[in-house]
Amino acid sequence: MTTSRQKAVGSACERMVANLLGGVRVGQDGGPVDVLLGQYAALQVKNLATLPSLNAVRAMLEAMPEDGRMRGVVVVERAGRGRRGLRTITFDLDDWAAWHA
Repeated sequence: MTTSRQKAVGSACERMVANLLGGVRVGQDGGPVDVLLGQYAALQVKNLATLPSLNAVRAMLEAMPEDGRMRGVVVVERAGRGRRGLRTITFDLDDWAAWHA
């Protein structure tokens, strides 16, 4: 896969997540935030062949600016033969509790 192909696949994944969650894709600038869900959440979206470690997801969360929104990481595993890839979303529990408790 070429670099431009990888970017196109990543951009399509960001658009899919934004549409699925009712957000707006803002990841065109290459920053740490790819999708905004209003004032509620800011998401980093990764489309990967294998699921990352929890430490890698934590590093992605910590790289995002704190701006009053809940920070989250969406990981989309690439589909395999005959199956859809796993799609997950990870939030910090303290951030989640602050919004929902």
